[in-house]
Amino acid sequence: MNPLFRRLREFARAPHADGRPDSPSAAGPPAPQPTLEIAGERRIPGPTDAQIREAVLSLDACTTYAFLILDRDARHSMEVSGDAREGFEIEHYEGGTGRRYRASGDFNFTADQVIALLIGYRNAAPGWRDAVQWQEVDI
Repeated sequence: MNPLFRRLREFARAPHADGRPDSPSAAGPPAPQPTLEIAGERRIPGPTDAQIREAVLSLDACTTYAFLILDRDARHSMEVSGDAREGFEIEHYEGGTGRRYRASGDFNFTADQVIALLIGYRNAAPGWRDAVQWQEVDI
C-alpha cells in the first residue's frame, strides 16, 4: 500500500477533535458544523463519511462543474476539483492567516486519497496536514 494512502486512511479513522464524532463538546458552545458544497449546487451540513465518499465519486469533469468545498467553519475550507478518471487537485484555505495552499502533485490524487483527506480534515484529525506536501499559492 502506498505510504501516503496509508497515512490518509489513518487520519480518516481519527476521532473528531472533541473525541465524540456526532455530538458537541460538553465544554463551551458547540463548534461550527462542517458543510460540504458540491459543484455550487448542493450543500450538506455535517456530512457523514458516506456523503463525502458519494460527493467525491459523483464529480465528473465532462458533464458538470467538478469541484466541492468542505467548510470546517467560516474561515477554513478544503477545495477539491477534478474527477476519478482524471485525478484530483486539492487546496485548503486558512482564513486566520489568509493563506491558501495547494497539495503538491496536481491531479495526481485518487478518489480514495481525497476521501480520506477530506474526512481527516473534517474531523480536525491530528496531522492531517502532514498527509501531503502543501505549497502556498497566491490568492
